[in-house]
Amino acid sequence: MAATPLGDIHLPADAIAQLAEIDVEDWIDNHAIPVGRSWWTRTLNTYGFDDTLTGETIRRADIFRLADAALESPAGALTLLWNALAWGSGEKRRNNKARIASVAANRDRAANLLQTAAQLARTNSLAAYDLLYPANKTAIPDLGPAFFTKYLYFAGAGAPDHPCAILDENVALALNMTCGWHSLPSKNWLASAYERYAVLLGRWVDEHALHRRDVIERWLFETGKTLPRRPPRK
Repeated sequence: MAATPLGDIHLPADAIAQLAEIDVEDWIDNHAIPVGRSWWTRTLNTYGFDDTLTGETIRRADIFRLADAALESPAGALTLLWNALAWGSGEKRRNNKARIASVAANRDRAANLLQTAAQLARTNSLAAYDLLYPANKTAIPDLGPAFFTKYLYFAGAGAPDHPCAILDENVALALNMTCGWHSLPSKNWLASAYERYAVLLGRWVDEHALHRRDVIERWLFETGKTLPRRPPRK
């Protein structure tokens, strides 16, 4: 399928109205997820890592504070990863044992890749995504786009103009079914699609005088959770 022109993809009017009234501190900074920390402590220790989670319940703001350290050292990058994964999966785990094991299998390589990706994420969404998904394959096994885009997002430290946003199945479904991005699949996105997503969110922020890109991402996520997993047949 040919790529849907960005000019044909629109944020629904009800979303624009809702997001114009959003309290960013509540909607974004205080978006908190309980993570079941005891599982993380036990599993990270099993694979030779320290538990560097910020707490039993993690807010977006808690992870933002870890971002600068991720740019400065491989250890900081791993701390950002663990917190992003824990927040992103909550108490469901969602294959996190395999992700931890994959990082442990080649710790130095994975941590260095993550540090570089965090640095790139501040200015170049395409390069950051492509580094972790070269030739449409995961650079770190079991760390696919739905979760490494959470890492790239948090690497921005909460800056309103940070170019990298979370892209997962729920976000993709909302973009496809409510915004008109009909060529966007529900997973395994090309780096070029991620770059177009970054451009689209930035355009919507400017067009509709919205606060920041991640308020739109969260609206897409919450909307996507209510949609069927596949578009209805015509």
